[in-house]
Amino acid sequence: MQFSIVIPVYNVAPYLHECINSVLTQNFTDYEIILVDDGSTDNSPIICDEYAGKYSQIKVIHKTNGGLSDARNFGIRKAQGNYLMFLDSDDFWKGKNVLSEIHDIIRENNPDIIIHELSSFYDLEKIIPRKFKDEGVQKKSYDFKRDLKGLVNNDIYYATACNKVIKTSIVKENNIEFPKGKLHEDVVWCADIIHYINNYALYSNPFYYYRKEREGSLTVQIRPKNIIDLIDIISEKEPLLSKINGGLSYLSYNYYIYLNSVNLLEEKQKEKYLKKLIELDYLLDYYPKNILSFKGKIRLWFYKLFGIRHAGLIEYNIRKFLNR
Repeated sequence: MQFSIVIPVYNVAPYLHECINSVLTQNFTDYEIILVDDGSTDNSPIICDEYAGKYSQIKVIHKTNGGLSDARNFGIRKAQGNYLMFLDSDDFWKGKNVLSEIHDIIRENNPDIIIHELSSFYDLEKIIPRKFKDEGVQKKSYDFKRDLKGLVNNDIYYATACNKVIKTSIVKENNIEFPKGKLHEDVVWCADIIHYINNYALYSNPFYYYRKEREGSLTVQIRPKNIIDLIDIISEKEPLLSKINGGLSYLSYNYYIYLNSVNLLEEKQKEKYLKKLIELDYLLDYYPKNILSFKGKIRLWFYKLFGIRHAGLIEYNIRKFLNR
């Protein structure tokens, strides 16, 4: 079959019907849906089984809770399609021609990976498409290694698995998995696949609706583990990605996120991870400035001028005061 669509499921009963139905309504039918129930305690397992009983292209895996990475990895191992897609169970697709149009791209170009647009979905009144920048799409060679820096600098290649359609063989043959037990698993996975991709294609359609600010979502608030895991990941991936043109831009994009949030950590951990941030401060020179707002450019200049320790503490205290 052409596509394996992996959907990790954990306590998302209110959203699961919309998610699954958005795939079932596609006018292209050569696909399988792999629902990975990650130890849900609500009605999600029952919903999964009901769909599997009605539709032959739906498979269900019930497993003990291991987190998002573990659930996705289970789905990858069971995948039989030529291409892998990831759809989080609180998100959904918009439109019926998505798979047929992606199939046309594959038939024409046989790319290792297809990168598509997505939309941030807050509610029916607030939907924000994250469109490709025109200058990022034009004059591309579609040689992935050659174009990576431009793809990162123009906000096309960034850390999410859900806007990428990748050859299953690349993932399986190179044992590329999501890191179990870590947050920011997409930062790791999107870094790890870079080395193995040769050619790519772009699909200009923000059909993927990424649900924002959902109660219970891991992305709603920053916790110490968010900060620790991300800084560890950047430190770990820096040696390899420094050898790839555009690799440091990719890391810098993620490095920039928690520069002041390290001050949320307890003192001993704070010093440890602040030291790591300072050792990697050269990454600020690689930040993709094309995607920075005016405020973002001021913030970047501020950190370069005053240094990670002092600028981070100043910003942290200002944000703390404003949030009172």
